Amino acid sequence: MDKANLLPEFRVFLERVKEGEEAYPKGEDIPHYEYQGQRTKLGGSPDWIQGNEEEWPGCPHCKNKMRFVAQIDSVEHDWNSNPHRVDSLSEDQKWMFGDVGMIFVFFCFECLETISVFECG
Repeated sequence: MDKANLLPEFRVFLERVKEGEEAYPKGEDIPHYEYQGQRTKLGGSPDWIQGNEEEWPGCPHCKNKMRFVAQIDSVEHDWNSNPHRVDSLSEDQKWMFGDVGMIFVFFCFECLETISVFECG
């Protein structure tokens, strides 16, 4: 693999979310952009950017609705509250998917198939 094409590596700490909690704060009193770059999570429900519930994929083999596994945020979004921010005008910013987009990963436990869906902010 060409090292020039590798993304900078991040360590991921897993912590089970207690019942009634969410992976990151959300709500009407929190501006939508406040946690951009920090919304990566495993499980639960996807935090659709475009509100596209209809994008939830079906398995290409069995056609059943796939299970949501993870979402990967634009980790280096240049926002003051983001501890991993990188200057958006810098060539050092590598973890930006479109306009603060997110990759959603789905899995079929029957057919062992994966599908990812991308949405942009």
